[in-house]
Amino acid sequence: MPPLFLAFSGTLSQMPTREEFIKAATAAAPAWGLNPTAIEVLSHSENVVCRVVLGDNKQVVMRLHRPGYNSLIELESEVQWVASLAAAGMPVPTALPMLDGGHYCLVDVGVNDDTEQRMVGVVEWVEGSPLGTPLANTHEGIVDHYATIGKLAGKIREHHTNWNPPQGFQRRRWDLEGLLGDEPLWGRFWEAEPLTGAQKELFGAARDILYRELSGLSTEPDRFGLIHSDLHLGNLMVDGDDLTVIDFDDAGFGWFSHELACALHPGLGEPWFVEAEAAIIEGYSSLHPISQDEIESINTFLAVRSLMIVGWLTARPELPAYTYFPLVVARAEAAADALIKH
Repeated sequence: MPPLFLAFSGTLSQMPTREEFIKAATAAAPAWGLNPTAIEVLSHSENVVCRVVLGDNKQVVMRLHRPGYNSLIELESEVQWVASLAAAGMPVPTALPMLDGGHYCLVDVGVNDDTEQRMVGVVEWVEGSPLGTPLANTHEGIVDHYATIGKLAGKIREHHTNWNPPQGFQRRRWDLEGLLGDEPLWGRFWEAEPLTGAQKELFGAARDILYRELSGLSTEPDRFGLIHSDLHLGNLMVDGDDLTVIDFDDAGFGWFSHELACALHPGLGEPWFVEAEAAIIEGYSSLHPISQDEIESINTFLAVRSLMIVGWLTARPELPAYTYFPLVVARAEAAADALIKH
């Protein structure tokens, strides 16, 4: 059976080929006045990311967004927020406007009955390489970077306290319902089809415990606001000692301690985890105070993260990352077991 993907219309179809994505990116380039000398697919996760090489050794990044995940309003709101972060001194790549205004256009990907439509955007190129992946690190001395990651997360929170979103601003909410409700943003992980009956029962019990724990957390502005929401090591580019935050596709309103859990999650089970947690909290608190109850809630959000990734990956069997599904489930089982035995 060929790989599957969720098309713009909500139906399943064959996954477009790498060549079809490059053809679509080539067709979209003139909307920005770009005349590429080469285009290559760099990665395929939530979105398909392409390197667009231009003249004079310049290059930009083009993202072909997963159909149906973000609306045009949400995407333009992302552009507004990231631009404001950049203006405040955050190391982030900003979006390039199209010649006719706006930052996104629709492009057809594929041929015949397998054609899908994707929103396309272009952002600045970022030098360096990712610190890791959503599940692991790829750089030695990773702990040394966690103080900087904490400062970046603290800067985002600091920015939130001083920024008023413009009229019409719209991003998703990573609140109780968004994480663990009947229709969570990343899917009903406790009912994922590949799971065994025992795993479904275990994840359902863990969900009930976490639901009660999160119900007691404040959603007032001093605890809950705009966050990156997916600050894992794959979304942090390292170039020497410098880190840049990329991929704000999941950015939205959530608990600030959830941000820290997303950054720490790739280190679960690693011998350096305790050091990394201390470093990220130290870096964070150097820019913005963090309360003891927020620090204690990080463990809760680590468990939430372990479970919700099961739902995310279940809905995306076409991705290369799907090969890690057994590992994702095993980590979720460990998190659920720990919750129930606690």
